Amino acid sequence: MLERVVAFAVNRWLLVLGVTLIVAIYGWQCFRALPVEAFPDVTDPMVEVVGIYPGQAAEEVEQRVTIELERSLAGTPGLIDLRSVSVFGLSLVSLTFNEQYSSFQLRTMVAERLAQVELPESAYAEMGPQATPVGQIYRYTVRGPRSLRELRSVQQFTIEPRLRAVPGVADVVTFGGYERRYVVRVDPDRLAAYGISAVEIHDALARSNRNAGGGYVGVGGQEFVVRGLGVATTPEQLGLAVVREIEGVPVRVMDVADIVEGSTPRRGAVGLDRVDDVVEGIVFLRRGENPSEVLDALRDRINQLNREVLPDEVEIVPFYDRQELVDATLETVGKNLAEGLLLVLLVVYLFLRNGRAVLIVAIVIPLSMLSAFIGLHAMGLSANLISLGAIDFGILVDGAVIVIEATLHALPKPRPAGVKREEVLRRTVVGVARPVFFSLLIIMVALTPIFTLERVEGRIFAPMAFTYGFALLGALVAALVVVPALESALMSDRVESREPRWLAALGRGYVRALRAANRRRLTVLAILPLATVALLGSARDIGSEFLPELNEGGFYITSVFPSTISLDETGGHVSEIRERILTVPEVRGVLSHIGRPEDATQAEGPNNAEFFVKLAREREWRPGVDRKVLEDEIRAALAPIPGVQHNFSQPITDRVFETISGIIGQVVVKVHGDDIEQLTHTAEEVRAALAEVEGVTDLALYQAGSIPQLRIDIDREELARRGLTIDDVQTTVSIALGGAIATELWNGSQRYSVALALPQGVRADPGALARLTITQTNGPPIQLGDVAKLSTPLGRTSIWREDFSRFVAVKFNVRGRDLGSTVADVRETLEQLQMPEGVYPSLSGEFENKDRALKRLAITFPIAMLAICGLLFANFGRARPVLCLIAFLPVALAGAVAGLNMSGENFSVSGAVGCIALLGQLVLAGVIICSAIDRRAAEGVGPERAMLEGARAAFRPVLLTCSLALLGLVPAALAHGMGSETQRPFAIAIVAGLLTVTPALMLLLPLLYGGGRPSSIADSTTRPRLDP
Repeated sequence: MLERVVAFAVNRWLLVLGVTLIVAIYGWQCFRALPVEAFPDVTDPMVEVVGIYPGQAAEEVEQRVTIELERSLAGTPGLIDLRSVSVFGLSLVSLTFNEQYSSFQLRTMVAERLAQVELPESAYAEMGPQATPVGQIYRYTVRGPRSLRELRSVQQFTIEPRLRAVPGVADVVTFGGYERRYVVRVDPDRLAAYGISAVEIHDALARSNRNAGGGYVGVGGQEFVVRGLGVATTPEQLGLAVVREIEGVPVRVMDVADIVEGSTPRRGAVGLDRVDDVVEGIVFLRRGENPSEVLDALRDRINQLNREVLPDEVEIVPFYDRQELVDATLETVGKNLAEGLLLVLLVVYLFLRNGRAVLIVAIVIPLSMLSAFIGLHAMGLSANLISLGAIDFGILVDGAVIVIEATLHALPKPRPAGVKREEVLRRTVVGVARPVFFSLLIIMVALTPIFTLERVEGRIFAPMAFTYGFALLGALVAALVVVPALESALMSDRVESREPRWLAALGRGYVRALRAANRRRLTVLAILPLATVALLGSARDIGSEFLPELNEGGFYITSVFPSTISLDETGGHVSEIRERILTVPEVRGVLSHIGRPEDATQAEGPNNAEFFVKLAREREWRPGVDRKVLEDEIRAALAPIPGVQHNFSQPITDRVFETISGIIGQVVVKVHGDDIEQLTHTAEEVRAALAEVEGVTDLALYQAGSIPQLRIDIDREELARRGLTIDDVQTTVSIALGGAIATELWNGSQRYSVALALPQGVRADPGALARLTITQTNGPPIQLGDVAKLSTPLGRTSIWREDFSRFVAVKFNVRGRDLGSTVADVRETLEQLQMPEGVYPSLSGEFENKDRALKRLAITFPIAMLAICGLLFANFGRARPVLCLIAFLPVALAGAVAGLNMSGENFSVSGAVGCIALLGQLVLAGVIICSAIDRRAAEGVGPERAMLEGARAAFRPVLLTCSLALLGLVPAALAHGMGSETQRPFAIAIVAGLLTVTPALMLLLPLLYGGGRPSSIADSTTRPRLDP
């Protein structure tokens, strides 16, 4: 089969190159259509359910809404985790699923279960937008010489709906400013004077503001649609609504209340740099969409809005564009790949000294990459910095280089009369086709453990494995089909094949060293286990982590204030924090969030502030400054502000942490139980104990504080004596204090709510509230204080639940120490704590991904090794070369781990994947050496001579292929640009492993293998000599 393929490529080279050009053009089109991301979306499929219970405290929300939602949604097919949080008026239930079902199927199943939930009359639940937790791809502010209320209206009614219509946009969230509404501000004294309750005003407004349809009537030969117009268009018209008639005199709304333009009560605010209040829009990407295409369309729409739609002097000003991160990381990857390409081509030229050979190799590299893009496009996968950064051009061209190297030896040699150049090419390529095929196949098999990774780790590394695998497949086809065709077209009999002098001198020295080592075979072979032990000893203190933290080009700082603080008080401190952060020269902007927006998709309270710190490009930083220095400077600037807990992270990283544990923090200890006060006390003990663990930083209880409540305890006996019901009292409280929506006012296409509210002075005065009038159908008006007792105890700001149990979380990050060791110490500390009965801790966070990945690799890696051994046995037809090659695996892995340790990197999943990729290159080099020794043995020479001559023949191809693989990743191993953090351990593992195992293979494998009978792939009649 291989012989026929090679013969066709050599004889029909023009056709082959034509088809190759067509495939390349298609590959380029696939590349242009390929989604490109800085970092893959690693989050599990999620559906968020939002429950609204207006005006209710967290305790009521949990009991009446959250628990009911949990009961209904439990058991949804594919469900992995069920978490919830209850806050004032809001329940958020997060459901995490496996990938068994599509997003549409999951939302359909959740919708079916939501339809069966029984909630209180005023409560409702709906699904959140079809967005991913890391889908915040664009942030902007709306600026202009208008009031915040006007700018908010422009954002809400003009900008938001147009941006939602952009294909691929899942949602647009409006945050900041003031949402316009009309407020019916009732006067308690006037209500008492007329004996009217707030409920009556609410009902009067609702009755007097609606249209009616009367069908149609026929008049003569025409048909008229009947419209009863009763909708109020101005506040003054609403004020004319009649509440009640007293002694023949109508009492109107305007007689007992003032209707004024106001704002919806805010639960959050946005600030930018030195401006304390701005209007912001946040654009979310729909799961599975191409972020680059969506951002391009989004920017086009924003430019159109700025030019043609928005009022004069009002404009949309971007603050964060995910494309900037994509461009910066791809710039790093592109730089590394370009440098690796130049190094690969330089090495090829230094070894082969043939310009046409370099040209052929230069053609193979883009063909391999285009093959990868075709494969990714066919599978619907995206490209990202990890998948692209893992490409080693040196490994990709190994097969092609072996074919070219063999051809350069064969073409200049004298040949029998009648034997054409094409026949020599065919025989030469066929002679190396089998080892090339099996060697690249073995490299691809070595990648199979990566495909078995699950969840977060699988979404990170599976695209890399697919990219690498498709590129290797393209490289294999190129080596056995395209390279022979190019050689047939470009190479003549007069091709230069002389070995460079420096390489020849190295070869002679190599043979002398090998001959001397052979005289002390056992002593020299003892180097292999000793070197392995020494390398492992040097790496015994290496730390572990899941992945190095990706540099997103900024900081995301979360600041937590005392739980009882008000929104306005928090705003003053937040302004000071922004000012302090801006004193760091590398900071280009600070966007702050307090609390949550009005869209009810977040649970933060007014004591929670988040700061998006935008940094200048690293080339603009002060000399000697890095991210750690900047973080230390910002921490020092914020230190003088008392009573505030800060957490330093990054935007995407923050959301990934939140999806793992439900809490924003690298590691989270959850204290489970029923009694919130007991859980909080125990969590404080946990926090105090963890403060002594080295590496723990940003340690704090997560949103576990209390908040003052105005509690109204109804006296049921007094209520019954006066002939009132619980509903009479609760309805009055809800309408008068809760700001109940009575009706709406329309201004063209803009809709504004109309709500009832007591004056702020009355709302804050328990004595005035006690005089609030409650009407009854028969009997005199009754004051609230007559049937209820008002008090101000403390309640919970939030109640967190997981798997049907309450918990209080203690979160922390890890700095100055590796994650694995820190978590081990945390586990030991937790085991030493005495927990009350019914209370138990659980540990979750980023380390779960690492543990799960390494456990899976511990199972799949040996299986892959067995498969590779099977392929090697199929190649050689005997076990001895297989066992000899496996003997070098420990020293290769030990060298990789030692290299990571010496370079200051922890052992991460990225490094483990690099070790797996290293295995394929080790096998390729070993196959070349063993095959060369077998060929000499097949010619009938003695064992020692076969070993020496075979090793010398393999010297150049082994040194060349290993040098290519090593140097191709050196730029990535040394890189420190944005995005280099995640690919650096992968590259270091391969580079360090090759630096260790290549000399060991070249010196010790010939001694260990020692020649022998020819294998099935070392037939001397079909395989050319590789020595000069």
